Amino acid sequence: MALTNMSAVSIDINMAWQIINFIILVVIFNKYMKAPLAKILNSRREAIVNDLNQAEEAKKIAEINKKEIEALLKKARKDASDLIYNAEKKAAERQEIILKEAQAQRDKMLKAAELETQKLKETLKKELTNSLRETAATMAAELLMKKMDKDMKNSLLDEFIEEVGEVKW
Repeated sequence: MALTNMSAVSIDINMAWQIINFIILVVIFNKYMKAPLAKILNSRREAIVNDLNQAEEAKKIAEINKKEIEALLKKARKDASDLIYNAEKKAAERQEIILKEAQAQRDKMLKAAELETQKLKETLKKELTNSLRETAATMAAELLMKKMDKDMKNSLLDEFIEEVGEVKW
């Protein structure tokens, strides 16, 4: 095999046509394709930037809403706590009023019972006094009916009257 002298780069006619075709394709691409592709890429870039901006705004709004919700929740808890406290306070006040009313009613009933007892006592005293008087009268009549001497009858009657007179209520 014989060594032939070949150059490292050889330019022949095919290569020249390929270079010319490439240049023509670059010019056609720049003239007809570059602007629409750039337009598509720019619209896509703007859409992505808009989406990112909207996402950031939505995130800020969500944080604001979260803070508002937390504040509302805190206020609702405080209101609920206040309502419970007020309800307990009103219940305690109502309980105290009911107890005072019950105690007043009890005292009233006790006074009425005492008055009734006093009236009953007075009535019983009167009845007992009347009964004793009737008994004394009956005994006196019996004594009179018996045959006794006058002095004996008088002494017995005086003695009986003194005994009945000494009874105190």
